[in-house]
Amino acid sequence: MPYGLIVLVASVALIAYFDFATEATWITKAVVSGIFIFSLASYRGWIAVNSLIGLFLLVALSIFIIFYQTWHRHI
Repeated sequence: MPYGLIVLVASVALIAYFDFATEATWITKAVVSGIFIFSLASYRGWIAVNSLIGLFLLVALSIFIIFYQTWHRHI
C-alpha cells in the first residue's frame, strides 16, 4: 500500500478545512495554499525538486493546521 497516499489525502482534507472553515486571514490562507501547491507539485514530480521534500512539506502543513485547530479551540 502506498503510504504516501495517506499523507496526500489527509493534507488535501486539512487544507480544504483550513481554507473554507477557519477564520484565518486571507493572507495566511493564501500562503498556506501556495505552499500546498508547491509541495504537491514537487511530490508528484511536476517540478524539478526532490519528491521527498514535497512529502515532508505536506506533513509539515498538516501538523501546522492541526496545531492551529488545537490553539483556536482553547482560546
